[in-house]
Amino acid sequence: MSIRAWLVRRTIRKVFRDPLGPHATDDEVAAHFPKTLIAGESRMPKAPSDTIVENIEGEGFKGDWVYAPGTPKGRVIFYCHGGGYVWGGPRQYSEFAWRLSVANQARVFLIDYTLAPEKVCPTQTEEALKAYDYLCGHEYASNGIVIAGDSAGGHLALATAHQIRDLAKPSLQAISLISPWLDLTGSGDSITTNNKTEVMLDPRGVAIAGEMFRGDLAIDDPRVSPLFADQSNLPPVLIQVGSGEILLSDSLRLQEKLKESDATNESKVWKNMHHVWPMSAAVVPEGRKAITEMANHFAKYWKS
Repeated sequence: MSIRAWLVRRTIRKVFRDPLGPHATDDEVAAHFPKTLIAGESRMPKAPSDTIVENIEGEGFKGDWVYAPGTPKGRVIFYCHGGGYVWGGPRQYSEFAWRLSVANQARVFLIDYTLAPEKVCPTQTEEALKAYDYLCGHEYASNGIVIAGDSAGGHLALATAHQIRDLAKPSLQAISLISPWLDLTGSGDSITTNNKTEVMLDPRGVAIAGEMFRGDLAIDDPRVSPLFADQSNLPPVLIQVGSGEILLSDSLRLQEKLKESDATNESKVWKNMHHVWPMSAAVVPEGRKAITEMANHFAKYWKS
């Protein structure tokens, strides 16, 4: 682990985990995560000033195209941001999208899905499917579309891929998931075993966010917890996760299910990396390496 990654981990723990003691109320836990993310937005890196951003509002969806100047048409990354379904949007992810654009020579579509508790599952997947229909007919996508996401966005990316398959829509070329949140029942061993090494997510907060998101659906419904869905006939999947994350078991169990389904997949467990560390690529070298790893995965599956 680089010294920069160590310093970032230390800072994340200080602002996310340390303020919540064991006696914090559910209301305090629920408010802390989005409040802390919002407070940190001013310190998030900004995309270069010449980055191209195109705001799109379609029928039942909205989002932003983000790409570096000179990026050729043809490759599209459909990206679903994280934030526990309670925070985030294209504005907060524009710098990361710019990095993905440069690394992949692709144009990135950041979906601006509706957050909970205003809207609950499966609204976000429905919005993503409408966005996908739009992308499939776009001139930017002649060499294919891949889907990616981090944390709750990893959840949305996988749930959307399941629906694309089940509805027989045009196939995705590949999938990439970063620290995905896939089991909202919280049944993975790492929720407990990695609680001390997790620097960002509090297990209580994860459980509360899941309850806010599921609406009237059962917590183990595959639309709510896509780990429990049929994983067969998916495009090639790359999973990246930190070894000390409480969500580690979500990634490892998905990998096992993909293997059982004979799906092409790679699972990369990065030692001591924090939750969604590629978002720290402006500071952390391991973040830049992870983005390169994603690009190498996608490069094998573009149409040309």
